[in-house]
Amino acid sequence: MKYEIDKQKDKTIFKLKEKTLGQDISAELKTELVFLQKEIRNQFIFDLGDVTKCDSSGLSCLLLSERIEREKGNKIILRNLNKNVLELLKLARLDRVFDLTV
Repeated sequence: MKYEIDKQKDKTIFKLKEKTLGQDISAELKTELVFLQKEIRNQFIFDLGDVTKCDSSGLSCLLLSERIEREKGNKIILRNLNKNVLELLKLARLDRVFDLTV
């Protein structure tokens, strides 16, 4: 699994460098997110600019990340969403849970 982390003073950007957010990487991604998000206190931004496909395992990763941030009193931002991923989030009514930017 490929990704980049950009830690800035006021935000941390996690950029997933994969085409598919799914079952193949979900276990590894969840582990990385738990460790990363436990150590940061600033705004967490999940950049999905390279992701063109997402399945239920991928949604589970996003929801785990959202829960971690909510427990800290923060809101997660999903940005650079592909049309297909955005439609899936809307279909699952998760556009109400996340702050989304295209």
